[in-house]
Amino acid sequence: MGDNLFSVLISTVKSKFAPIVSKLRLWLSWNYVRTRVIGGIRDFFFRLLDVKPKHKNDYYTILGWMVSKKLAYAIIIIVGVLSLWYIGATSQIFNKLTANGGLRTYKYNSVLLRLAKDKVRIKAKSGYIAYEGEVSKGYVTGEGSLYSPQNVLLYNGSFLKNRYEGDGSQYFESGALHYTGSFHDNLYEGQGVLYREDGTEEYEGGFFAGKKEGAGKLIDGGNNPLYQGNFSSDEIVYSELLGKSPQDIRSMYFGSQVLYEESGDVGSDAVVLLNGIDALYLAQGDGSAADDSLKATQVVVLKNTFRSGAAEASDIEEVKQILGDPIYEGNSQVILSEAVAINVLNETRRTLNGRVEMDVSEIYSDDIIVNGIAADYPVYVYSFKRGDLVYSFVCREKGGSFAFYEIMESGDGGEDSDASA
Repeated sequence: MGDNLFSVLISTVKSKFAPIVSKLRLWLSWNYVRTRVIGGIRDFFFRLLDVKPKHKNDYYTILGWMVSKKLAYAIIIIVGVLSLWYIGATSQIFNKLTANGGLRTYKYNSVLLRLAKDKVRIKAKSGYIAYEGEVSKGYVTGEGSLYSPQNVLLYNGSFLKNRYEGDGSQYFESGALHYTGSFHDNLYEGQGVLYREDGTEEYEGGFFAGKKEGAGKLIDGGNNPLYQGNFSSDEIVYSELLGKSPQDIRSMYFGSQVLYEESGDVGSDAVVLLNGIDALYLAQGDGSAADDSLKATQVVVLKNTFRSGAAEASDIEEVKQILGDPIYEGNSQVILSEAVAINVLNETRRTLNGRVEMDVSEIYSDDIIVNGIAADYPVYVYSFKRGDLVYSFVCREKGGSFAFYEIMESGDGGEDSDASA
């Protein structure tokens, strides 16, 4: 009897709650949820695409045009949906972009590259892998390597917004190391080492805006020190040799040199050729000194170009633009230092009126006694004053180009010179 009553009770409860359980099952079924969601989205788009305005307030006025607000909303939403679809579709091919060590590879102009972070590979327009390394916000930023179309490493180091920035190494197209050190805005700047393509060092020291600047050291082709001193705009600051003794200069210049001495009772004057740095200097005794020690009173730079900061001159008119009007110009006869300069230059190319006739007694290959020089070798000289220095440019005739230039102290002080010489 009791069991029958309990069964009746259970049946009654089930009959009361069966509709609720059925509804819960329906509402929680995936097909029902999907149908309702899709139906809701369909109704939303039907209402969205019903863009026909019903009142003037349903319009935007843009540049004199009446644009339906609903149409504007519809366009925005459609663009958003298409964008989400594009991202979703492209995400399926990310794995195909991933290759070679797990790095994603992008074309240089890919929209996806702007979203990438960390290490990637980037293809150049022609299809080769031009870069491998870090990127950020669409820029090559961080550590990475740049390659040529021949897969030769061109640069390895730090980048900032697609430019060399920080420490790095640059290579010749042959793959040989060209420079290692600091960069700023794609140029050498800071401390670094410059190499020749055969692997020997060329220069070690300071750089600015891609040029040798500040204290540095030149190294010859045999990896031996050649010159140690200051540089400006890629040139040795030759003027810092002035006033120094031959011993002091020898502590700066380590290459081979040739000494030219005047014979007779002319005095203790001498010209010293500094092979390898395109210069020579005139050493004269200081008559007021107790030991009559020699000092460099003139430096001759064996170059037919003149640099001052970023400016460069190869003829007198360009020199005038840099140094102003000359303090002297006119015909002149060559002196010993000029005669040596002319003859050295004529060993490799014809300069001015050719060689200067010299009567010499060569004692050693690096010590030459000069008995006399031709007294009728004409040159045309322009002299300019810059600060406490005088620059004299030696020409064949008035105007035109110059063969070399000389630097001397003016002896009366003045403004600081900014010329690289």
